[in-house]
Amino acid sequence: MAPTEFPRTADLVIIGGGIAGTAAAFYAARAGLRTVVVERKPWLGALTTAVAVACFRAQWDDPDFAYLMVPSIATYEHFADEIGIPGYTIGLRQQGWLFATTDPQGLERFRRWVEGQRRLGITDTELWTGEEARRRFPWLSPEVTAATFRARDGWLSPHEVVYGYARASGASFLVETEAFRIAVAGGRVIGVETSRGFIAAPRVVIAAGPFSRRLAATVGVDLPLFLLRRQRAFVADPAIPPDAPMVADDDTGVYWRPETGGAFLGWGLPEPPGEPQDPVPADPLFPARALEGAARLTPFFREVAARLTRDRVSVAAGQYTCTPDGKPLIGSCPEVEGLYVHTGDNGYGIESAPQAARHLVAVLTGQLPENENRFRIHRTFAPAGKKVL
Repeated sequence: MAPTEFPRTADLVIIGGGIAGTAAAFYAARAGLRTVVVERKPWLGALTTAVAVACFRAQWDDPDFAYLMVPSIATYEHFADEIGIPGYTIGLRQQGWLFATTDPQGLERFRRWVEGQRRLGITDTELWTGEEARRRFPWLSPEVTAATFRARDGWLSPHEVVYGYARASGASFLVETEAFRIAVAGGRVIGVETSRGFIAAPRVVIAAGPFSRRLAATVGVDLPLFLLRRQRAFVADPAIPPDAPMVADDDTGVYWRPETGGAFLGWGLPEPPGEPQDPVPADPLFPARALEGAARLTPFFREVAARLTRDRVSVAAGQYTCTPDGKPLIGSCPEVEGLYVHTGDNGYGIESAPQAARHLVAVLTGQLPENENRFRIHRTFAPAGKKVL
């Protein structure tokens, strides 16, 4: 990371030091842009990135998601080489990702899904009957009728990714520095007013997660975003199999994965959209609900719940920044020359971060014309398909 003396000028200011902003800073600096990242928290990756379950998967049959995720996973698999720091590790755990269902028609539905993946070049997803899935993972419920599994899916440490990108970028990172206002003159960006002073710059990227819409509105740009609270429980129990994959109930959306000494559990329960918050309040009853939901496909969680004590459970909450079609906003704001956004990741920000940042920089540098940008802000939003997580 570059020294944090306050820079008065930059080619590019990125507002937001989460995984999206730090990845963008790395690729922007590599493209030759003198880049400054401003982050109001005391450290990088401290808002939504810090409370993520941090999983990644290539199991997608939508070309836009495959475009983002498949190259990003390849980057994570060779992250030290990508950033040029030999031996740098990001806690990569490729223990697989298992989708399972109890639907009597689940095998045929999964077959179509896997065929869609193969059409996009994702050829290593396995399709299993319920019996085949239980042979591999005997702790699955006898009611499971079908499953898909990809061994190279998994999870990582987002903290290490954030700081790896930051250290290798050569960009300047200003923490405990709040962006108060994007300065505009004659319809174009001229800089950012921060809590530490003004930074003159002809380009600004809003990568502020849940606060992106509010920030864009200060310069008259209305981003099609809404916020959903999402929670993560941790339960400590040595009986949880540490070699398990990420397990997702395709019927209900509950999911879990092992973590040192226990497991993380998540579930996108229905809630109305909210306003941006920091911190985001968590529901103390969420762990009990998540355990009950996870026990549907993995019954051993009933035993875990029965012996759980208060000191062995915790809960944290963040906010997904969502779009009407479930796909991110990455590109320029036609209303203000020099203003760009990198937001609306719909909860997929960690698994898409490398490729999403490269996509942004291609737009920034003119390599990708805005009319060819599949994630442009002003697009026709088809209804979002089924969201598993």
